[in-house]
Amino acid sequence: MQGSENPFAAATRRTLATAGIFFAMAIAKLGSGWLFGSLIIEADGLHSLIDVAMVIMIFLGLKVAGRPPSERFQFGLYKAENLVSFGAAIAVGAAALEILFDALHVVRVPEPAVPILVEAGSVAGSYWVMLYLGRTPGMKLESLKAQGIHAYEDVLSSLVVIVGILGEWLYIPVIAIAAAFFIAGYILVQASSLAYKSVMVLLDVSDERVVADVKQVVTGVKDVLGVHDVKVRQAGPFYFLEMHLEAPPKFSVQEADRLADEVEKKIKQALPTVASASIHVEPGSFSGKWVIALFEAADGSLRGHAATAPYVKIVDERTGERIMVPNPAAGTTKRRGLEAAKRLKQLGVEAVIVREIGEGMLSALKGEGIMVLYSPASSEEEALEAFRKGELRPLETAGSN
Repeated sequence: MQGSENPFAAATRRTLATAGIFFAMAIAKLGSGWLFGSLIIEADGLHSLIDVAMVIMIFLGLKVAGRPPSERFQFGLYKAENLVSFGAAIAVGAAALEILFDALHVVRVPEPAVPILVEAGSVAGSYWVMLYLGRTPGMKLESLKAQGIHAYEDVLSSLVVIVGILGEWLYIPVIAIAAAFFIAGYILVQASSLAYKSVMVLLDVSDERVVADVKQVVTGVKDVLGVHDVKVRQAGPFYFLEMHLEAPPKFSVQEADRLADEVEKKIKQALPTVASASIHVEPGSFSGKWVIALFEAADGSLRGHAATAPYVKIVDERTGERIMVPNPAAGTTKRRGLEAAKRLKQLGVEAVIVREIGEGMLSALKGEGIMVLYSPASSEEEALEAFRKGELRPLETAGSN
């Protein structure tokens, strides 16, 4: 959570402004419906009043979510935002059904010009609200997304009303009914998706995308031997993490604490929506659980430079399996370092042992979360044995040690 301003402040202000706009549209619709005897516009005016109530509910939810953590609510009240998002999704779905009701209960309007102008104004106002909410600065909130969907729904709803008025005026009411069914179906799909996501967050369902991003960041930090049991839960726009970090066995308590602080710093730099990371550091091991790649010459020795090796040997320390594949970094193809890193990642490689490596290849491997280790020995078995003992040092710069 960067900065001192309440992360919900901008969304709260824009939500309040949206309530004022919807209230003005409701008054205009109810007034014109009463003056010109249009039942469908009166119904649409009531729809706009429901919009006002929904937006006020979201406003109150954001005010609650914006409160800082307290002794009682130590993780904050951020899930209030997800709760009001779920309520808004239900309101959106109910309003979609109301569109069908409006289309099925259209009455003839003898003078359609003014009612159509009022609904056209509603189209413009709702479309502006949709853009206004979509451009809210700061973090993207599900409650604002719900309001944006509902504003878009109001655009479509007003268009259905206009079509309905014209259809009744021209004695073709089936036009409004057909349009209403299509639009209501689309909106119900959107509302269902939003409600499902809100419920998943409230139930603390893990986000696999965030877990993968966290692992990629953590494995790229110097001295990290591994990470497991990564747990992620979301509250509002923020994420709370727990993980077990593997450090070199010889690390002191102070060094382990420094490593945990460094990992948390790197995570928050890469993923600004991470509010907290609880990190348990434990002694790691290079033995028995790694998939290692070695860039080899034809005689089985480690090649001087990774890009010139004809083969890559993949050693799975868990199963003892060893396979030889053509070196994806060999040749003169541009961006070969990126392609090689992606290929090794697909093969499950977690660490690469080299004697020399270029800057592009080193950056590409680190970007894929693959540890790059320097071996002074050219013998494959000597390099692997040094790896198992934790004697190989991660490379921080291109070249050799």
